[in-house]
Amino acid sequence: MAAAAAAALSFTGFAWAEDLATVSDLDLLEQTREAVGAQDADLALELLTEMQRRGTGIFAGVEKAACEEVIALPDGITDWRFKGAARQAYITSAKKRQLAGETCSCLFSDYPFDAFTNEVLGKSLVDLTDEDRPALETYLASEQRDVETRYRALEKSCRAN
Repeated sequence: MAAAAAAALSFTGFAWAEDLATVSDLDLLEQTREAVGAQDADLALELLTEMQRRGTGIFAGVEKAACEEVIALPDGITDWRFKGAARQAYITSAKKRQLAGETCSCLFSDYPFDAFTNEVLGKSLVDLTDEDRPALETYLASEQRDVETRYRALEKSCRAN
């Protein structure tokens, strides 16, 4: 079964590369072993690059600065959908900023969630209410598709360097 997966990967090429982020670490390790065993240099390089990005396999334990979004919503937010909308809009905005600067650094360096809410909603984090969710969703709907398409190209370029 794993051999079939490796063969499928070889045929799908770069289309599959866009979905690398969705592959589990264990599957990534197995597929990398198979690519190396099959002497598929291009696929092995692509998979090893993803392993390095994640810090798994032979890259486990290598110093890597944490790059995570930190979203601490005020206690008054009770809408369970708010955090998801806020997170997706924040990530989209961070990617948009990274595209503007053409940088490969962490998305959230020098861009805290409070800066995002001030920029996109015109209000401080502490002033957020459940009623702000539609504005976040509107921002996301207007920006996400274009930003994601352009960001994939930047991300691919960053991985190559």
